[in-house]
This record gives sequence, C-alpha cells and structure tokens, in this order.
Amino acid sequence: MNNIPKQTPEIFAILSRGNFISSNGSKGKLFDVIGYEGNYELLKQFFSHTGYTLESGHNYYYFSQQEEANLVIEKKLEQFAYYIDVMDFFSSMDLKPTVGTRYRITQIAEECFSNERLKQKIYALSRKEKMVDKVAEIANDLAQAGFFEQEDEDTYKVMDAIHYLEQVISLITIEEDGEQQNP
Repeated sequence: MNNIPKQTPEIFAILSRGNFISSNGSKGKLFDVIGYEGNYELLKQFFSHTGYTLESGHNYYYFSQQEEANLVIEKKLEQFAYYIDVMDFFSSMDLKPTVGTRYRITQIAEECFSNERLKQKIYALSRKEKMVDKVAEIANDLAQAGFFEQEDEDTYKVMDAIHYLEQVISLITIEEDGEQQNP
C-alpha cells in the first residue's frame, strides 16, 4: 500500500461526501490519477478498509457502501426522488442535460417564463420567490452533488456524473397498476 497516489486524501475527501469525480470537471486531474496504470484497483483495495467501495462509471468515479442504516437509505431515496424530478425538469427544456452542456441561470429562468409546463415543474421543485433564485437553487443542488459544476456566477456545466442519474433512472420501471418495481 506504499504506492498509493499522493492525492488519495483529496480523492477520499471528495468521494466520502457522496460527490463524484468526473473527467470533464475541475477535478479532472484526480480522475486521471485514479485511472492511471493500476491506481483504480490499488485505490479500490485501499478504500475497502474504510467501508467504501470505489466504483467507476462512464467517465466518473464515486463511492458506494455495502451496509447502510435504513435511515440513510431512506434519505438517499428521498434525495433521488428529487433528482428524478430535476432531471424531468431539465429534460423538458429545449437544451437537454447532456455531458458538457452549459446552462445559464438567466437563460433557464427565461425559458421557464415562456413555457407554462416548465414553470409548473420549477414551482414544484423550489419554494424560492424569484424564478432566477429557483433555478439557481436547483443548479446549486446539482453542483453540490457533482452532477453540475459552476463555471461562473451564471453558468453551470453538466458533468460526466450525470450518467449516474440517467443509469439509475433507467432502472426504474413502472407497472401497469402504477406500482414501481426495480428489474
């Protein structure tokens, strides 16, 4: 274990908070460190002693945990229900949330003003008064989770980690009687 990368504490600090390290974000160098010549397997083994499992997705890394308290699982499910609604909101926009897409808060707010369906969706997602504040709150939530990255005061970029949301959402199936099931 002497050959672990010197960036291991920084990697752990990011991933242990439930965030992602994406190849196209400002932490792209850490993504490269993890993927460099056997580091992934080395770090996966190293982190396994901390109760976390290093996982890789499509151009992103994250931690998973085998055993979590029911309360933690319930909180994560509630958070994910929110993300499903947020993804539904962004998927209803003219500019879809694909990796590398840049959104301006003011641009999204303008689109919400002109699209009644989007306006209804964003009112359901945020209790802020001003439309710009509603959009900023949602974008900040996604940035804190690692799905977006803030580039400047008004602009956010979609990270590779968005694939994680898409992948999990695609696993959800709804039966004819309205009950949700996982395949």
